[in-house]
Amino acid sequence: MTVPTSAVAPTTDKKPMSMSTLVLLSFAAGIISGLFFGDMVAWMSIIGDAFIKLLQMTIIPYIIVSLISSLGKLSFQQAKSLGVNVGKLMLIIWFFGLLLMYFIKFTFPEWQAGNFFSLSELNGPEPVDILDIYIPSNPFFSMSNSYIPAIVLFCLATGIALISIEDKEPLLRPLELLGEAFNKVTQYIVKLMPIGIFAMTAATAGTMDFDEFQKLQVYFVAHVVMTIVLTYLLLPAIVAVMTPFSYRDITGIAKDAMITAFAAGNIFIILPLLIERTKELFHKYNIGDRKTDDYANIIIPVVFSFPNLGKLLTIVFVLFAAWFSGSEMDFLTYVPMSINGLISLFGSVYLTIPMLLDSLELSSDLFQLYMVSSLFTSRFTSLLAAMNIFVLAVGGTAMLAGLSQFDMKKLVIYSVVSSLLMAAILAASALLLRSVVNTEYVMDDIVVQMSSAQKLPERVTAHEWSEIASTTEPRTVDEIIESGVLRVGYNPLQVPFSFHNIDGELVGFDVELMNTLAVELGVKIAFLPYRADNVLDLLAKGRLDVLISGFQMTTSRIQLVDFTQPVLTLHYAFVVKDYRADEFSSDELIRKAGEIRIASVGDYAIIPHIEEKFSNISFENIGSDQEFFDDDGKTWDGLMVSLEAGKTWTILNPSYTTIYNRDHIKSYPAAFAVAKGNTSLHTMLNSWLEIKQSSGYVDDLYSYWILGENAKPKTPRWSVIKDVLHWVDEK
Repeated sequence: MTVPTSAVAPTTDKKPMSMSTLVLLSFAAGIISGLFFGDMVAWMSIIGDAFIKLLQMTIIPYIIVSLISSLGKLSFQQAKSLGVNVGKLMLIIWFFGLLLMYFIKFTFPEWQAGNFFSLSELNGPEPVDILDIYIPSNPFFSMSNSYIPAIVLFCLATGIALISIEDKEPLLRPLELLGEAFNKVTQYIVKLMPIGIFAMTAATAGTMDFDEFQKLQVYFVAHVVMTIVLTYLLLPAIVAVMTPFSYRDITGIAKDAMITAFAAGNIFIILPLLIERTKELFHKYNIGDRKTDDYANIIIPVVFSFPNLGKLLTIVFVLFAAWFSGSEMDFLTYVPMSINGLISLFGSVYLTIPMLLDSLELSSDLFQLYMVSSLFTSRFTSLLAAMNIFVLAVGGTAMLAGLSQFDMKKLVIYSVVSSLLMAAILAASALLLRSVVNTEYVMDDIVVQMSSAQKLPERVTAHEWSEIASTTEPRTVDEIIESGVLRVGYNPLQVPFSFHNIDGELVGFDVELMNTLAVELGVKIAFLPYRADNVLDLLAKGRLDVLISGFQMTTSRIQLVDFTQPVLTLHYAFVVKDYRADEFSSDELIRKAGEIRIASVGDYAIIPHIEEKFSNISFENIGSDQEFFDDDGKTWDGLMVSLEAGKTWTILNPSYTTIYNRDHIKSYPAAFAVAKGNTSLHTMLNSWLEIKQSSGYVDDLYSYWILGENAKPKTPRWSVIKDVLHWVDEK
């Protein structure tokens, strides 16, 4: 029986979901999962890493065979034309990109900064081995270390050499087949993209600390804004003005590659996609042929090894770092810094940022902020980099194929519209940041609220002289234990070694060490403040057993007291008003500054050397470092202090900054002091310090009190499943 056609239900062809849509849905699902489960999904980063490695598997082989085979087909004239035309377009993009990036600094709200001491301030950035990065002395070494510039140079040299060889087809054809095979492998792996993207975003969203996100929100906004401006205003406008392609086609045809780059946070993995989309754009306009296809095969691998605007967005981080540190970067400072950054970005961004921070005398410890922020910003960086490479490929191919056409009308329209849109975006960003970013200075609160780095047993302290039995000579260890009280002399204004926190508790690096000593000796402890005019007499008569507070070992002092082995190595520095920092930036400027009066607590060993080197510098003793800050610059131009203490003082007094010259200013030992000839106590303290240093306890205290690690206690990572639904217990 034949069923009437009218009785058959009509069928509709359901269009399958595109890969870009699947990737976006996976990205959203990963964020939701991370927020819901928190650090319970941190293990998924393994899946994400495995997926990235699979994608990277064929990239370097693809670049090698694609570059050599495509370049080998060209003539010398075509190769020269490629270098000149693409080079000019690249310079134009760099110029306008760096220029626009500078304007993002005007969106930053006013901010007063403060940072703990960082070990990175003592060392310069790691040297960059330019030769290894750019010259493939051993191509296999370059391949194994992913030195893309060196690999590209090797391929360029091989491809150019093939140009002059007539019988090269037996080599080129197998290379082309290999390229097609690598491309197919990549396409198979791309089908796993939704799984990989879900795993990566879930792990990131589940482990990023919200406090870290709050701290970096100014940079996030700046980074996103510049990504939007450069990706969807500058780059498409440049190529639309010089080619027959429309803005819509330029931004739309490579959408899947852009989304993949954004979702994966990786540009390396989409190079084959960008090549295919470049070819597709030319064929869509019926102007594509084998020649334009070859140009795309060559241009994208070549320009990938050059700094793109995605990489150059690290300049935005340096602008943010200067703002975050309380430094002002004017245009005259920005220009050489950005050029230096552009050149160094031919290598690794992980070497460039510490170098730029150091060149601007910013703490290299800020690099850690970049590492945290890259979990978020790497996706936008990849999006911009993908558009930059795509635009270079489209524009360069059009010029090489004789299809470029400069349109003055388009230039005027895009210039006006882009300028107005950028101004509006920057103004809106500035208003947003000023309204939502809390720029209240809190670092001083963190310092004054610091308490013991490690919980100690209950103890009794005595601060009144009446509670201390009078003695006439130094006490041995046995006598201290028998009396039940260890008497410790301290400077009450010597941050971070001994000072009173907001609760009135005596705290600090040296204080905590002494508390631990008292607990282990089984005695109570009496902290007694000393003055410069009576401290030696009190020590000699046994009224004090030990002197602490970052006590500097000097030649004159070792004749009066017995020092223990060094507890710490500290570094000389000056503290000056922020606006006067430039006056101390070089020997020449110091000598031109006229009379300079420097305050110091005690006679630092380096003072005679400085006075001999600079005839216009004089030193004056003051009772405490606090006296210098209370004076507010009326009497003294600077304060001689340890860099470690100076950093903490400038947190408490944010209008000041520390000046440290690693090339000239030296270090000095700080130790505890006991009365001259008190062999019993001196020997015991040395042995005890050796135990504490070997066990890592001194390092733990150093990390907390000097480096400020965990000075602000971290709260457990928030998640829906734990903090809203309470389905799991907090660990």
